[in-house]
Amino acid sequence: MGNVISMVCAQSSVDVSYDTSRAIMSKRRRRIKPVDDAKTYILSCTDKSGFMSRLIDSFKGRGVFATQPIEPGDFVLEYRGKLLTQEECQSLTYSEIDSTFLFDFEWQNRHLCLDASKEDGSLGRLVNDNHKNPNCVMRKIIVNNKPHLCLFALKKIEIGSEIDYSYGDA
Repeated sequence: MGNVISMVCAQSSVDVSYDTSRAIMSKRRRRIKPVDDAKTYILSCTDKSGFMSRLIDSFKGRGVFATQPIEPGDFVLEYRGKLLTQEECQSLTYSEIDSTFLFDFEWQNRHLCLDASKEDGSLGRLVNDNHKNPNCVMRKIIVNNKPHLCLFALKKIEIGSEIDYSYGDA
């Protein structure tokens, strides 16, 4: 807490107090909470600006790169796709390539699958694996009683850095 300044008005004996840290904070731009930032992009079905995709090589394929710095804890991108039950997902046939865009997870004691195999222009589906030193982590965000998978920065990410997370930890 900042310094508390207490003054006695000269014309009366009214004690006026305020916290200087709040006065200073009000002059700063308020930072949007990362989860609220994620919800904004989830509801708009758009990607956050500050990212671009590019081909890395024929083995790894495309990746996502930062075009502006990202702070630790910030919302990065949503992994968007069609939400399926595990049974629905297993009943469908996927090519070897398409199957790499399936994300299995649990929510409310149910096994679900997010199918991001359809090319829809979203960037979250293009984020690559890094099990040794990832710069992001995947978290579930619930919006309108539906789970959404979102990436959040684990550390500062510089311009030009590839966005990645550990598929094994997700």
